[in-house]
Amino acid sequence: MEWKNILKEKFSQSSKANYEEILQICLNAYSEGCEKEKTLAIEAYRLRCHNLIGNRCMCPRLPEEKQKKICDGKCIYLKQYEFDLYKLES
Repeated sequence: MEWKNILKEKFSQSSKANYEEILQICLNAYSEGCEKEKTLAIEAYRLRCHNLIGNRCMCPRLPEEKQKKICDGKCIYLKQYEFDLYKLES
C-alpha cells in the first residue's frame, strides 16, 4: 500500500486534519515495514545455513530420505533466530 499517497490525500481533504487517524496510518505503515524487514532478515539468515546446499537441506541429523528435501524454514536453526528477533521486539 502506498502510505505516502494516503497521507497526502488525508491532508488535502480538509484543512483540519484528524491527527489521530494520521497517527494510526503512520503506525500501520511502520508495522508493515517492520514485517517486510523481518521477512527479509529471516530469508537472509536461512541462506547462511551451513546445511543448505542450493535450496536443499542437507542436515546430517535428518534421515536419508528427508535429507534432500527443499528447505521449508521449520528447522531449529531458523526457529532460534525468529525467537531472538521476537525478544528484540519486546
